[in-house]
Amino acid sequence: MSIVAFKEKVGGIDELSDISGFIFVQKLTRHSRKFSDPENYQILWLEDGVGGIDADYEKRDSFPFTILFIYPGKEVNLRFNCFHPKGWIIKFSRLFLRQHMEGFNIQRADIFFSGEIPGMVLSPKIGDRINSLAEMINEIMQSNIPNKEVASSSLLKSLLIYCDSKCNLHITTKSNNYYLNIVSRFKHLVSQNLDTSHRVSDYAKLMHISPKYLNKIVKDVMGVTAKSVISELLLIRSTRELKFTNSSVKVISSQLGFSEPEHFSNFF
Repeated sequence: MSIVAFKEKVGGIDELSDISGFIFVQKLTRHSRKFSDPENYQILWLEDGVGGIDADYEKRDSFPFTILFIYPGKEVNLRFNCFHPKGWIIKFSRLFLRQHMEGFNIQRADIFFSGEIPGMVLSPKIGDRINSLAEMINEIMQSNIPNKEVASSSLLKSLLIYCDSKCNLHITTKSNNYYLNIVSRFKHLVSQNLDTSHRVSDYAKLMHISPKYLNKIVKDVMGVTAKSVISELLLIRSTRELKFTNSSVKVISSQLGFSEPEHFSNFF
């Protein structure tokens, strides 16, 4: 099994005191079924052998030559239909995306609802190119060539730029980057504090803005209210706990911040 990772230095290879992030590359195997990382982005290149994709409480079929873009906090499970699947797992930090993809839509993937997975199905010809990029990143990172971090970063950036032009990443807002940053931060805070805070006012206070203003921005960007975002993420988290753990309804309701199991049931 091939696993390679490195930390990239800001401003070049000689500036050792400042770290911009890391890249992790691994071949896809049947041992790699569950993907969830609270801090880092992941790309799954599924060349062949994956029959289905489970995301939160949604199931969908998978097709050969598929790319999935998984943002921090998103949980995805793969269902394999052969013993030797083909593909790659590429993981990289939030900081890497910010520094290398400024102004690209793919940088805003985390403003979407958690039930969505940005992705695309490629033709075999284009799929071969993506596979080659992943192999080159892996080969360079295992080598001892000078400036291999810079070379690998450039290859990953090329892959991300291609994803940006082809993935189903559609920003529906006409708002500026300030609005997009607000929504991205709001969703991150909800993900981090969902077990204690269910009200829009809780998050508006953390962000030092009014609940009305927060709701307006979320509605402009996402087309739904801020309360709807909290409710959907809460529903997804609840369904996941009920489905994939042996915890009782009482325990799950307490973990998710409900004062009584009846309130949890009423929420459903």
